[in-house]
Amino acid sequence: MLLCEAAKVLEVGLDLVGFDLRRQQSVRPAKNAERFAAHCVASASSVSSVWFDVQGDIDFMLVPRHFKHFLMSVHVLAKCPTELELEAKFNVSDHTARDWVWKFWLPRIQNLVDKKMRWPLRWSVDENDNNAPETAFVVTVDVVHCPINEPSHGEWSKNPEFYSHKFGSSGLDYEIGISIYKNRVVWTNGPFKAGKHTDIKVFRAALKGKIPMGKLVVADLGYRGEKLIIATPNSHDTVEAREFKSRALARHESFNGVIKQFQCLSRRFRHGMKKHKMCFEAACVIGVYMIEDDRPLFDV
Repeated sequence: MLLCEAAKVLEVGLDLVGFDLRRQQSVRPAKNAERFAAHCVASASSVSSVWFDVQGDIDFMLVPRHFKHFLMSVHVLAKCPTELELEAKFNVSDHTARDWVWKFWLPRIQNLVDKKMRWPLRWSVDENDNNAPETAFVVTVDVVHCPINEPSHGEWSKNPEFYSHKFGSSGLDYEIGISIYKNRVVWTNGPFKAGKHTDIKVFRAALKGKIPMGKLVVADLGYRGEKLIIATPNSHDTVEAREFKSRALARHESFNGVIKQFQCLSRRFRHGMKKHKMCFEAACVIGVYMIEDDRPLFDV
């Protein structure tokens, strides 16, 4: 059995984190799935898909130690452990953990962004049918806030550019765009300093220029100021329009909830902005595999 198959990924993955085959066979399958998700957030099926795609031209599929290092990297996204904790769980040195996680596997997962988050060429109910009607609303957009250790200012004891009112401390912001009628993330942008950029400022920095003429974005009230492009909740909306916007934004929040299960994004990050961007994009990539595989976004 190849190591890219979900059943084998589940078996080997659980063994790596301390559940040998005897313990796996002594419980119901759903319990093993819970155990795997507790260490990786994603299911074994989603992780196996990432494992298959992340290899590119290099075939690591039959080499157990490479899967061990790959799974260790997914665990870093999921639990944000220290290197000493990784040493104990995966029986590797801190240098080995650092090299394989930060220099090899996380960058390779991050590099799948372009493959998994493509901006559509045509906005319609069916992109493969040129005669399918185009949609007026194209994406929901929202900014995700992530706590970080406060970067030094150099002159002052505090660094106000990173101050997030959401946390009352330092943070980074990322913008996410999700297709309204497809189970697909189509845009990410960031990081931005939480104290320096409002949501609408982040939108104007890049995404505004990508919205096709005549199309509309759905966003929350933090995006007020671009009423010709962005549809925000409005007291003058009809009941149908209000319900549509509410469901679209709730759908977007459900994806935010998926990626916030990765503790590298929800806990205070300690490795700097460059590595945080790597973790954010890698977590989004795995999140996309999750909604494609077993946690689809609901229809608007």
